[in-house]
Amino acid sequence: MPNEWIIEVLTDLRSFARQNGMLSLASELDATLTVARRDLAGPGAATHAGAEGRPVRGLGRP
Repeated sequence: MPNEWIIEVLTDLRSFARQNGMLSLASELDATLTVARRDLAGPGAATHAGAEGRPVRGLGRP
């Protein structure tokens, strides 16, 4: 996958947050990693849905 790098970046950020006591940020990054993996893995990646499942303006199909 050409976009797999984003998983590595998010994982590094989560590790940094945990090591520096930023537990809320680490938790949010866990959720972000879940979304990123899902978007990279499935056909739903093309819709670029936001956290609430609504399309994000400027991304995806018009």
